[in-house]
Amino acid sequence: MKHVPRAAQALEAIDEVVTAHGHRPVGPLLLERDAPSLQDLLAEDGDRLDLAIYATNAVAAELLAGVGVRGDVLMGHSFGEFAALSAAGAVSAADVARMACARIEAFHRAAPPAGGLVALDVPAWRASHLVGVLDEPGLRAAIDNGPDQTVVSGPLEALEKVEKIAADLGVRATRLRAGYAFHNPLLNDAADLFREAVADLHVGAPRTAVFSPGLGRYVSSAEDAREVVERNMTAPVPFYDALLTLFRQGARVFVEAGARQALTGIVRSSLPSAAIAVPLLPSRGDLDGIVASLREAGVGARMETDGHRVPEGTTDGPPAGPAPTAGDAEPGDRPRLLAELAELYADDLGFPAEMLTADIDLEADLGVDSAKQTALLERVRRQYGLPALPGGRRAEATTLENIAALVEELRR
Repeated sequence: MKHVPRAAQALEAIDEVVTAHGHRPVGPLLLERDAPSLQDLLAEDGDRLDLAIYATNAVAAELLAGVGVRGDVLMGHSFGEFAALSAAGAVSAADVARMACARIEAFHRAAPPAGGLVALDVPAWRASHLVGVLDEPGLRAAIDNGPDQTVVSGPLEALEKVEKIAADLGVRATRLRAGYAFHNPLLNDAADLFREAVADLHVGAPRTAVFSPGLGRYVSSAEDAREVVERNMTAPVPFYDALLTLFRQGARVFVEAGARQALTGIVRSSLPSAAIAVPLLPSRGDLDGIVASLREAGVGARMETDGHRVPEGTTDGPPAGPAPTAGDAEPGDRPRLLAELAELYADDLGFPAEMLTADIDLEADLGVDSAKQTALLERVRRQYGLPALPGGRRAEATTLENIAALVEELRR
């Protein structure tokens, strides 16, 4: 981040707030190679993970601005709406960090009932019908991500029933990594505490256009921005409607300003092919890589590096080595098999092979939907001459490590 001082300043401001609220700084999670993994944070420090997710959004927005990319319209998903308001100048990065800390403290004080989220691979109308049939207290269709996914929110016992009936109907259900029943009235007490805690923080009108999925319209005033903040915890998220609105108004390139690709996948699966979704993750992580990714999508980014302008279409770094040929690995040669699978999946998905680590979750981390995963598993089956894949095992094959284990098992 040495070439974009504002990104470093934003991260420093966030860490100053985070530590003042008794949390460990999140900067190391973004900058250190040996930082805890996503799984470790989920198991041991979910609060710090939430703070790191916002910090990533804030830094990404500054990095994009630093290479000359400023969105015509900003939009966030769920808690990402706070990041959109911050990038638009309605709230400072430090104050959003204070909001994030206040949100965590509100959950701890209110102690809402154990709950979570389950993603169903069905449109919103089908998910709402399923919720209505179950008629479980506190169960809600909370997030509409498009024709292929709706997220249901509710108590853990109710979510278990959702998963069971989904299995009976042949509908893919994925338990998301969430500690609470977000976008649900079950969080009303925590939401009240949160609103009290942030009432004095300054929230102004955005200086850049912001479309709020939660409000279903543009944020045109300080009052609108405050409403986004105060409704965020319990209001449903009609994200699909928001995407359709922006597409109909002419938006064609959607850049995801974060470290994951969940929203990129939603755009690709929900909008017509004229829409281009650009994640930052496939770049190598440096500014040159980000610029190259954006240029490929037709975004006219330019950047200054050490006093010289990066030439069109070039990036720094060593050339990639020769790619292994899928199907060459001998049984028991797990590292080589993982490398082959990474190349195979990278070729189909358009991601750099080095990004496809053994433990990265294809759906949760990359936004690869179930239909695409099934097609890729069939390609793996043909590539390695495997027998028909057991139906029950397909659901487990969401990481390259699990897929490699399945290949080895079926090749014996």
